[in-house]
Amino acid sequence: MISDQFESVHRYESRELALSLTERTDVVDQLRHWASTSPAAPYLVAVAADGQAHTTSFGELEQHSRRLAAWLRRTLALRAGQTVALLPCNDTRSVVTIFALLRTGCSIFFINPGEPSKRLAELLAAVSVAAVLAPTAEVAARVAVTASIPGLDTLRESEAESESGVAVADEPALEPSARALMFGTSGSTAASKIVAQAHYNAAINAEALRRHHRLGPGVRVLGCLPIHHVNGLHFTLLATLWAGAQAVLLDGFSPRQYTRALAEHRPHIASVVPSILETLLLSWRDPALPRELAYFVTAAAPLAARTCAAVHTNLGVRVLQGYGLTETTNFSTTMPVGLPEDDYRRLMIDAEIPSIGIALHGNEVAVLRRDGSLAAPGEVGEICMRGHNVMLEYLDNEASTRAAFRDGWFHSQDLGYALPDERSGHTFFFITGRSKSMAKVMGVAVSLEEMERALLKLPAVSDAACFSLPDQLAGEVLVAVVVSASPLEPRMLAAHLEGYFSPAVIPRRFVAAEAIPRTATGKLIRARLPGLFAPAHESPRR
Repeated sequence: MISDQFESVHRYESRELALSLTERTDVVDQLRHWASTSPAAPYLVAVAADGQAHTTSFGELEQHSRRLAAWLRRTLALRAGQTVALLPCNDTRSVVTIFALLRTGCSIFFINPGEPSKRLAELLAAVSVAAVLAPTAEVAARVAVTASIPGLDTLRESEAESESGVAVADEPALEPSARALMFGTSGSTAASKIVAQAHYNAAINAEALRRHHRLGPGVRVLGCLPIHHVNGLHFTLLATLWAGAQAVLLDGFSPRQYTRALAEHRPHIASVVPSILETLLLSWRDPALPRELAYFVTAAAPLAARTCAAVHTNLGVRVLQGYGLTETTNFSTTMPVGLPEDDYRRLMIDAEIPSIGIALHGNEVAVLRRDGSLAAPGEVGEICMRGHNVMLEYLDNEASTRAAFRDGWFHSQDLGYALPDERSGHTFFFITGRSKSMAKVMGVAVSLEEMERALLKLPAVSDAACFSLPDQLAGEVLVAVVVSASPLEPRMLAAHLEGYFSPAVIPRRFVAAEAIPRTATGKLIRARLPGLFAPAHESPRR
């Protein structure tokens, strides 16, 4: 069982059991289920950059991952309880490797294969690993890997004896609360922490997504987000497998490849981030998206109301915004499916801040004041979670773990508010910013996210980011970075912001940029802004 230290966080108050898992409590067991009941049903369609698609059925995934697990045990002497670093790409071999490693009982430390060499070395030094695996030759060429994963065709021949049971040892039973998946949080290497998720965390998230999105056999989910990240792994891969649905996995995002994939594979749901939606609005030329596409699901970065409105008007589909953290295994909230049109417009398009939705099954979400009491409806406080999707711990970081788990809640450090909605019967959550993304100018607290949202209200601004710099007189001063197709006058930008903020907190400087640093999933890398834009030579606004 999960340690007593955090038991209250994982065992939250609910009239409904977290999981209806009478037989299966991990994704490997669920794979065995589908492989035995629907072996020929397609699970994964991996689409390469040239459009070539490779389909893997549930039966084939079961066979390939079982044989690869045997190869890993024999070749690398991997045993249950060890940790293996994996640098996966969005391809079939990487997906098979994930399931093979889980079958060995090893936990997987996911690392972005595109990490700079110094950060990669520091990440690998932070975790004791039994092996480092790279499923592609390109990645293996730049990383000191323990072994390159063999091709599936080669493996099929070399592991032929496994059919008789000679090479495949009995696979270990997977304890639900055992460590299964690990991810480094975003941010600088020094600031990042290693999140450890249990098999049960993955199962509850998959079950929650199955229920919320009504996933099941025949439902196709299109994903292009990297599978080394929680969203790409848990939503695109694990939730679809759990439900017996089909994952269409692109090797990345490019407008041409994505529009072609939409037309050829005709998904019912597409997992994206806001920047992808912005790009689609610029690049989509057909009058409508494929009729099968019900909606986009977006997370990882704030969604602007204007983007939501443009997708709804110009592309003819809804955007369901979700919210979650690596620490809460992907999704804590998501907008409901099937809201009446008036309610959807009220909460997503006409709202000042589009809602991040309602709490998903298996977890409870609340907005708390500093003293731990429940905030009133509409009152801004810290968004906190408890339930079965909450991580085990920050690996080897007891101080950070204890700081995050307080008074029976996981503290997200994100600010927001909750509004009970009588018309729908749900409580909707809205995120306003991050507690650490605050500045104090002349004694006035200002949310950097709020200022960024205000800048994005200008049609000419396609992206915006703000940061603060120390100032002897003001305490801190703000710098705003804007991306636009044509130059924008700093005085015009300042005048626009004065409609939303006190003149004292208007940015001291506005910087024009071609791009703003973001992660592959669209998260702003705020820590990089001062180094990139503080030395800019643009004239101050006054």
